Amino acid sequence: MAEDYQTTNNVVGSNLTNMLLKDLNELLNLHGKKIEDYDLPSLPPNKIDRDAIPSIIQEELVIDISNEDIESVAKLNNYQMIAFKTIMNVIVQKHIGVFFVDGLGGTGKTFIYRTIMASLRSRGEIVLATASSGIAAILLPGDRTAHSRFKIPIDIQPSSFCVIQKQKDLANLIRVVAAIIWDEAPMANKNCLEALDRLLQDICSNNAPFGGKVLIMGGDFIQVLLVFAEFLIRIGDGVEPTKPDDTVRLPLHIAIPWEGEHSIQVLIQHIFPNLELHGWDAPYMVQRAILTPTNDDVQKLNDMTIDQFPGEEHNLL
Repeated sequence: MAEDYQTTNNVVGSNLTNMLLKDLNELLNLHGKKIEDYDLPSLPPNKIDRDAIPSIIQEELVIDISNEDIESVAKLNNYQMIAFKTIMNVIVQKHIGVFFVDGLGGTGKTFIYRTIMASLRSRGEIVLATASSGIAAILLPGDRTAHSRFKIPIDIQPSSFCVIQKQKDLANLIRVVAAIIWDEAPMANKNCLEALDRLLQDICSNNAPFGGKVLIMGGDFIQVLLVFAEFLIRIGDGVEPTKPDDTVRLPLHIAIPWEGEHSIQVLIQHIFPNLELHGWDAPYMVQRAILTPTNDDVQKLNDMTIDQFPGEEHNLL
């Protein structure tokens, strides 16, 4: 009979007998009997009242865990295992932690998420799985969009708040979670993360980052438009202010101020840090470049850059 109670984790499983005995006792009471009249275990004095557990928490406790996910720990590669153990150790030790799982599509980020979720849920812990988009949200069991789960405003602003009252069931759910997973986090506006940070600090009465909860974010930054690309889009849309001669001012965070010829060396050091140590490092070289519109500038930059290589100069012509 206990199998009729939907469950997938140890904590709920350990309460199945008590839940069954409670229901049997209520049925017997309808006929003037009580459970003590029969050769059955007695009701514990501190039996769990299912009605006292909010349904939103019960829904998380009965999320199905596939055997494949439970057994996935043994299938992790070395790098995935390091990430898994590092994150799980922080959760088990009840420490504060904010993680980001970075990797190209198909490198196993979702596999790590599912392994962490299965490990936690099999222990009776609650882990909230969220994603920035509805498509990504269907990849994880019990997943929902971050906007839906945390009531993040659609028209997000720097000062926006997630509207969840501290006494509501959703707030109670957030307080008891062992970890929060946010897949495709780079796709979200930074204001969304800041709103979540404020929400968790408020609900958990904890000023630590994200209210002291373990937050596991993930995604692929290569899929995200660079800041400079966004700047170009704003110029094309006519949003970025221009001067009368159709020039624009570069934001300071993507520009190196001109303070004389020394600024050229600052530029080279910024693009090619510690260049003297990477003279024969091909990957280092192919990942960096300085673009300029005139050949004269190209020659000047090349000469200044080459001068930083160690060794003596040899003319071959």
